[in-house]
Formats: sequence, C-alpha cells, structure tokens
Amino acid sequence: MKSVPDLSILVCVYNMARELPRTLHTLSAAYQRGAAAIEWEVVVLDNGSEPPIDEDALQSILPGVKVVLPDVVKRSPAAAINQAMGRLTGRVLGLWVDGARMASPGVVCRALEAWRADPTRAIGTLAFHLGPDVQMRTMAQGYDAAAEDALLASVPWRDDGYALFDISVLAGSSEAGWFGCINETNGLFVDRERWDALGGLDERFEAPGGGFVNLDLWERVIAQSGGHPWMILGEGTFHQAHGGAATNGSAEDRGAMHAEYISVRGRPFSPPSYHPHFVGTLDAARHHRGFARPLDSLRHVHSVRGRHFRVDLPTEALGAIQKGVLRTRYRGLLLTKTPFDLALYMQAIEQLRPATIIEIGTCEGGSAAWLIDQCRNHGLAETRLITIDSAPPSLELAGVGFHRGDSLSPDATFPTDAIAAAPHPWIVIEDGAHAFESTIAVLDYFDRYLRAGDLLVVADGSVADLEGEIYRKLDDGPNRAVAEFLGRTGGRYTIDAAFCDFYGRNLTHAPNAWLRRK
Repeated sequence: MKSVPDLSILVCVYNMARELPRTLHTLSAAYQRGAAAIEWEVVVLDNGSEPPIDEDALQSILPGVKVVLPDVVKRSPAAAINQAMGRLTGRVLGLWVDGARMASPGVVCRALEAWRADPTRAIGTLAFHLGPDVQMRTMAQGYDAAAEDALLASVPWRDDGYALFDISVLAGSSEAGWFGCINETNGLFVDRERWDALGGLDERFEAPGGGFVNLDLWERVIAQSGGHPWMILGEGTFHQAHGGAATNGSAEDRGAMHAEYISVRGRPFSPPSYHPHFVGTLDAARHHRGFARPLDSLRHVHSVRGRHFRVDLPTEALGAIQKGVLRTRYRGLLLTKTPFDLALYMQAIEQLRPATIIEIGTCEGGSAAWLIDQCRNHGLAETRLITIDSAPPSLELAGVGFHRGDSLSPDATFPTDAIAAAPHPWIVIEDGAHAFESTIAVLDYFDRYLRAGDLLVVADGSVADLEGEIYRKLDDGPNRAVAEFLGRTGGRYTIDAAFCDFYGRNLTHAPNAWLRRK
C-alpha cells in the first residue's frame, strides 16, 4: 500500500519551458537541505502550455514528478488549481501559483517544522525577484531571459541555493521584509484539512494569471490562522523573468486586476496586517537581504538599464563617509570627493590619459587642484582642466582655467569656444547643483561635443541613499537625469561597470553614472 506523503507541492505553469526545470531542481531532494526524513511529491499543473509539458523529460530533473492537466483551460488558473489541489494526497499542501519561482534550500524542512509545531496556521515565505531591481522595472529596461541566464550562471546556485539571495531583491509584495507584513506569498503551505475548509482559491478572479487571486488567498489564510500565520526566516522564493501577466503587464493591466478585486471584495485592496509566528534562522549573509531600505520608498527613479541606483553600502556607513567627505581638504581647499571616487579618478586618468578634463562645480577649487596634480603625476604635462562654477574661486593653478557659468543655462553661460576647441579624449565631471533641471541641461549640452571613448561622470547620485532633509530636497536629481539622458540618447553611451562596481555594486558617489561615449 502506497504511503501518504508528508507534503504535496503543486506548481502551476503556463509556457515556462525555460523556467520550470530550475524551479523543479530547487524542489528536489538533491537540493533541499535537512529534508531527508520528509517524504514529498511535486505535481506540475500545466494550464495550457504550448507545446504541452513533457512529463518524461522532467524525470531527470525531479524523479517522480507528475504533470496534470485541467479539465478546462482558462486564462485564470484559479479553477484549475482548485481542481488539482483537491486531488493531492499529502498531509500538507504546498502551492506555487507561479511556477517560475525557484526556492531556497530550507523551504521544505522549515515548512514541515512549522506545520508540526502548529498545523492550524498557514505558512508563508518571502518573495524575491532575480536581478538588480524588481522585474516590473528591469524588464522595461532590457532585463530579459538572456540577462537572467547570465546572472544565474554567475553564482553556484545549484550547489548552494542560498547564493540566489546574492543576485536578487525583495519583491514589491514582500518589501516589508523578514519581520513585516507582506501582501502575498508565493511559496504557501497549508494543512490539508485547513485548505479544504478554506475552499481554495476564489474562482471569481478571472483576470489573466488570476490577477489579485493570490493576494486574496493570503488574506484569507491569515484570517483562518487567527492573524498569526507562520513566516519562514532565512528562506524565500525567487521569481524568474517569464512574461507573467503581473510582472510584464502595464500599469493599466494591474489597474484592471485591482478593479476586479474591488468587484469581488467590495473594497480596494490594502496590505494585510497580522502578527506572524516565525520559524527558521537568519545568518549574517541573508539577514540584510530581507530588509528593504526605507529610503527606497522615497526614490523618484530606482533603476536604469537593469541596474539599481542603490549604493552598495548601508545607509549609516554612507552617511558617515559623507561627513568625512565634507571635511576633506587638499592643498587647504575643500575637495568633496569620496575615497572611492578619488581612487577611481586616478584609474580613469591612467587609463584614458585625457587631454582635457572639464569639471562643472568648482567649490573652493580643491578637486581642480587634485585632478590636475594627478595628471602631472601620470606624466600628462599637456593636459588642461576647464572648471566651471556659478561663483568660481579667485585662484590660480597652472593648467587650470576657472570660468563662471550657470549650469541651468550652459549654452548661454559656459565657455563654449574653449570647450569646443579642447583636445580629446575628455573626462567630463558634472558635479554642480545636483538638481534634475541643471544636471540634464549639462548632459544635453556636452552630448554634442563628446566623442567615442570620452568619459562622462555624473556625481552625487548617491544623495538618494543619504538621510536628511537637505538630500530629499534634491529629489534624486542626478539619478533622474542619468535615467532620462540614457533613455533619450539611445545607444550612444554605456554604463562603465568597471568603474561603477570596482569596489562593490555602485560603490561610488556616481551610481550608474560613469558613462562611456561609444
């Protein structure tokens, strides 16, 4: 007589030939840790894939996996999931509404640990998106299956699934993080009897992909759990790019999904409030991955070309560095450059060997003095520096020309004749007012003069990562300008990751803003 499995997991898929094998690998006994004493099965619900999923082809990935088909294929999987879940035999039921979600290695054992401690409570997991930002944004900027394949190939996730945390970010629905209240879960576990009592998914949700049906399900299992569901610490699911209805849909599409929720529930959706019980552990490597940065919610622009603007430093550390930057002097003059950027400019000078450096934002002249000295130290006796400020200092430095100019009106106020005649290659450093209007004006101005190989650096996008009202007033000016400039100039510029990421992901005051003219 066949034994009843401890756990049955249903994975719902639609046209996920690329993503499904990876999801199944992460649900295999070879991948899951601490689960040797647990018996579980995985059933794939193919909700109309073209071509249909070949069950035999999946056996080498997950031996014993089954593929089932719904009686009727609809654009919402709700009815098909209910039908398939009703046929599962496990004591605990797991549900992957979206089969493109890979799992971390402790999900199975932690879920069963929680269920055994108290089977009356549903068990949820945090959701992450593979890539540098949530896929609603990155996929509009060129992040695609090929980019994701390369990203996954960059970490040993098959041997150590926790490496997935290193190449992912919290999903928007899970931005409250480890100890907050999330909007939905994409690796849900429920006691068999509790699922039957719940009645499964609400089949009135008919939008493509189910719309808000999974958010609604999480609300309902929270209520069924008395407002105290289990949440698994240190584990999660990781969304692969696959053209999903929510991830790839437009704002209008998501608006229609919300409208359907209102029609079903009679009220707008609002994030659920509950008091979770926790199972699992957090180690240092995963701890910070499950906390959203509070300042992210205040950003006006998050990413460009699939790269988040976030500086890879904790807010506190970046703030301490900024205080030091504002005290740093060179030759008695205020320098206002981070130690990281000083080292990067040294390398840029050595590699590019510029004939001209153009700096917008002079302050006391410390950076101009430092830059020209670095050129001389690198044997660039003929390099000249043009520096522009609304109030240039009364200072004389060999090889440096100080000019008065307004970055809001560069065409009318910049020394255009001197700039146009300056020999290339150039390094142009926009370090002026840090407001969007002035920054984009400067970038548009120099676009007409820059040549292939020239370097354009937009400083102080890091202000979006700094606490303080003075920085909030800048409204992400540099980052917004970079994103718009790269959008309007097409392929004329590349983000030079060799500089942006030399010390860590965007560990520079110019995140995503070391731009190379092609």
